[in-house]
Amino acid sequence: MIPLYGFLEGDTIGLIVLAYEHETIREIADKLQQSASLRVARRESVRVLYKGRVLDPSLTVGESALAPLERIDVVGESGS
Repeated sequence: MIPLYGFLEGDTIGLIVLAYEHETIREIADKLQQSASLRVARRESVRVLYKGRVLDPSLTVGESALAPLERIDVVGESGS
């Protein structure tokens, strides 16, 4: 299990998201949106940013080389 710092566009709180190496980036974005659903409305179309680059949503956490306590940002398709 890999703990990641997740920040969702529009939220005021960063969250720890627990990710497994086999989970896709899309699944991690869904987890983060679900965790913040009381504060931020869900978006169907989002991007996950890591170190300033957009991650392919079909890659797994392991393929993305995300290390424990790395920061990811989930933004709407029009966000930056």
